[in-house]
Amino acid sequence: MKKIPFKFFLSILAVFSLTLPAAVVLAEDTPPPLAEMWLITPKQGQELEFRKALAEHMKFRSEHSDPRAWQTYTPMLGDNLNQFAIRFCCFNWADQDSYEAWGAGAEEIHAHFQEHVAPLADHWEHYFESMDWPNSHWVDAANGYKYFAVTEFHLMPGSGPDFDAARDKMSQIAINQGWANNHHPWIWASVIGGPATESIIIPHENFASFDRSDEDFASFLSRNLGSEAAAELMKQFSSASGSTSYQIWEYHEDLSMSTDN
Repeated sequence: MKKIPFKFFLSILAVFSLTLPAAVVLAEDTPPPLAEMWLITPKQGQELEFRKALAEHMKFRSEHSDPRAWQTYTPMLGDNLNQFAIRFCCFNWADQDSYEAWGAGAEEIHAHFQEHVAPLADHWEHYFESMDWPNSHWVDAANGYKYFAVTEFHLMPGSGPDFDAARDKMSQIAINQGWANNHHPWIWASVIGGPATESIIIPHENFASFDRSDEDFASFLSRNLGSEAAAELMKQFSSASGSTSYQIWEYHEDLSMSTDN
């Protein structure tokens, strides 16, 4: 059975502050901070069968009133493309107790999964994630987001406080000084457990939106702080991470449950 690098899971988890209902992301109250994710790798040569089975299983869950609208994503870059990330956001820890209680009585859903999906799966993993809403800015797209660019920052040992301080300061400047608008949505996220990693997620409606010609964030920061102060803040931020990685995730509506469910 193929072992997937842990940082790959971090990228998967990070991207999934995605496709949130407008009522959640635009509410005045802070949304719940948690997300749950299952990562499934199909057996070699059975990817198409797995995809069909997963689509049918999602329909089955909807028909049997699963209270969580699970969403599915796949990676677009690198050599670990045979992955299906199935994820739900957002909830509190107490909500997880309620969902576990519901699941204990949903025998028909478990049986359907075991019969149709599980035999086609080679490997799966389970994770929780926490979103940093106070330092994030999310805007619900008119036509929904299709792609999600994720940059991971793999922190140096003991550098968490420096990274957090720099991230918080840059984020609050962005939120309060005009960077945060309909064209600049983002979310900060982190995995609960595992190596210290922070991620920022930038959503896109299409590939054309990757080619943004407006002011970049470094220029914005320099304009608001002055070049020297901005450079010092960026140095503090970058020095805290030993390495970074980048992935683009694609949302699959046909493999997901309706958020109106």
